[in-house]
Amino acid sequence: MPHVRHVPMRTCVLCGDKKPKRDMLRIVRTADGSVALDERGRLAGRGCYVCLDATRFDERRIKDKIKRVLKLGSEVPADFVERLAGRVTSG
Repeated sequence: MPHVRHVPMRTCVLCGDKKPKRDMLRIVRTADGSVALDERGRLAGRGCYVCLDATRFDERRIKDKIKRVLKLGSEVPADFVERLAGRVTSG
């Protein structure tokens, strides 16, 4: 019987869909309180996952969700939201 490899699943903080971890983008609050895109999924800090589906991307909603989930004391920087918008796909 062939070995079936376990595929880690993550939940998108915006839409609530569960998808494979590799199909999601991790956002992390680092120790100094800044917000960063975690390209490799290995940065230390509190993290959350977001789909790469542009149809669900809403700047105001993502700012609110990320601030709440990452327990930020301040607003999500506008340049971070622009970088995140550049990563999402339309398809």
